[in-house]
Amino acid sequence: MIIKGRISMHKDSITGEEVIDYDFLGKKLYPPKKLRMTDAGKEIAAFFRELDRFYYPSKKITDNSTTSFFRGHAAQKQPCTVKMFYTETKAKHIEFLRNYMPQKNKKAVVEKPDLFNDKYDVVPESEILKYESEADDRGFKFIISPENQNVDMKVLVRQFVKNLETVTGHKFSWMAVTHTDTDHIHSHLLINGIDKRNKEKFLFDRAIVKNVARGLAMDICTNLVGQRSREAIEASRKNLPYLKRWTKIDEHIENYYGYTLFPVPKIVGDAEYSASKQTVDNTEILRLNTLVQMGLAICYSKERPPLYYLEKGWKDKLKAIGRYNTYLDARSKLKLVSPYNLELYSGETGEINGIVTKIYNMNDEDVWNNAVVIENRKENKAWYIPTRIKLKDEDIGKFISVRAEKKQKGKLRPLITIHS
Repeated sequence: MIIKGRISMHKDSITGEEVIDYDFLGKKLYPPKKLRMTDAGKEIAAFFRELDRFYYPSKKITDNSTTSFFRGHAAQKQPCTVKMFYTETKAKHIEFLRNYMPQKNKKAVVEKPDLFNDKYDVVPESEILKYESEADDRGFKFIISPENQNVDMKVLVRQFVKNLETVTGHKFSWMAVTHTDTDHIHSHLLINGIDKRNKEKFLFDRAIVKNVARGLAMDICTNLVGQRSREAIEASRKNLPYLKRWTKIDEHIENYYGYTLFPVPKIVGDAEYSASKQTVDNTEILRLNTLVQMGLAICYSKERPPLYYLEKGWKDKLKAIGRYNTYLDARSKLKLVSPYNLELYSGETGEINGIVTKIYNMNDEDVWNNAVVIENRKENKAWYIPTRIKLKDEDIGKFISVRAEKKQKGKLRPLITIHS
């Protein structure tokens, strides 16, 4: 049945044959001109965006005094943060389930939260034992944190799991819990790495986690409590310049008028600066002042408009700050070299060595990952090294070396050697 339209024809660019123009609610939809291999996660995310634009069209609001970064349908949806980590041993998997999720390790939490799943609001001990007996080394740990504090977390998590099962084609065995002892209510979802239906092990595609999971959660939150109010959108818009991660404003700063790359980095004090920016845009100025406070830029305020110098590698460092929430803290607590010299270690860095000056061990609340900071005064360098293992406090001050080791599927991971 053709709705609100009539059948017309056009010549297909590939086959040359006459084909139907599909008219859906008055919108012309054509087959792709080229067939190409694509990332499934990104394609699903793009499909959801198209549906959003279709059902939630928005008028553009122009403000010449500042650049708007909250146009369109996306601003109306309820924000929801989704992050994922995973365990590598069954012992760690069960420890997370038994100790961390019910907050047995937190004396300040007197009333311990109950585990829930798809069947029970309060999971009985027999179900927990069954989950443990079937637990894989891989336990996928999701943190789901909606902006709106009125979201029913059990409904959100259960629907999120159902939608994720639909997207991935897996059937999950899972447990969840809601924590209310922080500024924002959030749930921890633990998914066993063995398909409940066929008993086969599985991994989550990175694109699914990065591009799809947050969208699924946002859609559910929006369905539960409605679209965001203008006041909520305005509050987020005002907060955007102060976020400690890469944002759309930073992209705008880099790609629009007033951004100049230096042919040779300029040295000011003990840091190098690779670019400058001058702007009269109010939002960009607020953002640049935040970068100054974070130590990633300096400002020559006597210039009109103000002139900002941006630290060499500021883009990568800002992304590292967003990905690893202790990276900025590590910069401020270096003991042997300048904060400017802290680099994020990757497989391409090669072999390094130095003294351990700071250790971060993941607790899934305020420390999102294990990491070690080593400094080398002779080379005037420091490295922030994300690790799979937890180092001990007594390792601070020890001399260590780090090199990249190739793991399964060709991934490079740091191999740490502690020298006595």
